[in-house]
Amino acid sequence: MRKYLLILLLLAAGCTGYAQVVINLQLPPLGLTIKPQLWNLSLVNSGKTTTYARVEVVMTDVATNQRVLTGTTNMVSVPAGVRQLQLRDLLPITYNPGTPGYVVDPSPEGFLPTGVFNICYSILQVNSDYVERIGEECETVEIEPISPPQLMTPLDEEQVDISRPLFAWVPPSPYSTLNGLLYDWILVEVQATQSPADAVQQNIPILSRQNIAYTNFQYPLSAPELDSTRLYAWRVTAKNNLLPIGNSEVWSFRLRRPIPDSAAIFKPGGFAKLNREENASYTVARGILRFEYLNDLNTASVQLKLFDISSSRRQQVQLDNSTGQVRLGQNLLQIDLRQQRGMVNKHVYLLEVTNAHGEKGYLKFEFRE
Repeated sequence: MRKYLLILLLLAAGCTGYAQVVINLQLPPLGLTIKPQLWNLSLVNSGKTTTYARVEVVMTDVATNQRVLTGTTNMVSVPAGVRQLQLRDLLPITYNPGTPGYVVDPSPEGFLPTGVFNICYSILQVNSDYVERIGEECETVEIEPISPPQLMTPLDEEQVDISRPLFAWVPPSPYSTLNGLLYDWILVEVQATQSPADAVQQNIPILSRQNIAYTNFQYPLSAPELDSTRLYAWRVTAKNNLLPIGNSEVWSFRLRRPIPDSAAIFKPGGFAKLNREENASYTVARGILRFEYLNDLNTASVQLKLFDISSSRRQQVQLDNSTGQVRLGQNLLQIDLRQQRGMVNKHVYLLEVTNAHGEKGYLKFEFRE
């Protein structure tokens, strides 16, 4: 019996040989953004003597359980009772990136990666020949980008001229902290009693796309044509490593009611301008394509080429007359598309105009019969 009592006393003495430390996390109420915000915490030393230890933080991805970031502080004293730590108490801090698939800002004041993570803090008491963990605390946090994706076009409450518009947006920021960035795009019809935001939340999508790798989406020819009598709303969700990190605003738009073809064809004016970039100018050609051309070389003609770009494979359309007669200065030119073979109603085309010096101007347009 005395032997057992002696063993119990020795175990009890061993258990009180070191202090346990409780970690109280004090993360910012608006969420984590930068590395220095990781170190808002207080330590409660339940022992009677001062303990010297390091604080270690390990960040892992909730979805994959892969290590994203590790940070280890300098040695810090933890007296009996409560100690509120500040960043300067822990410097210098050593950061080490985890799995190579994550983009981590190398700066000590840099942005944290975006996503949903488990963040575990450990108090490591360093003895002469071993390291002992005397406290641990974990928390799951969602780190959001400072700015969600921003919609660009069609503009909010705009009336657009084409029934298959190009949707474009700006990526979330800070962009440098994001990797594996993809987008989900959704388009819904807005009912008379709904706001656009309510429609996106409640209505069945007219069309949606997941995991778009670029910051634009062309409404496809295979989808139902949009109707000028209806109001539409759209939204983009940004995802980092397949996890949502931010929603854009919800914008709405309508199609402009079509003008009768006869009025569009014979109405004077309405000449589109060429641009040096292929995607910078856009118009709708109802039978006849009208465009401006500034001839500053005093040559008599320019070369015209026309391409059908509705599919991924660009196809050239043979024009009846591949040259345009011009004079010095501004020229108002037109091509009767109804006389050209191979024109398809509601397909998107690209006109290329080349002068004698090889300089090119472009105009993208949708053909309407």
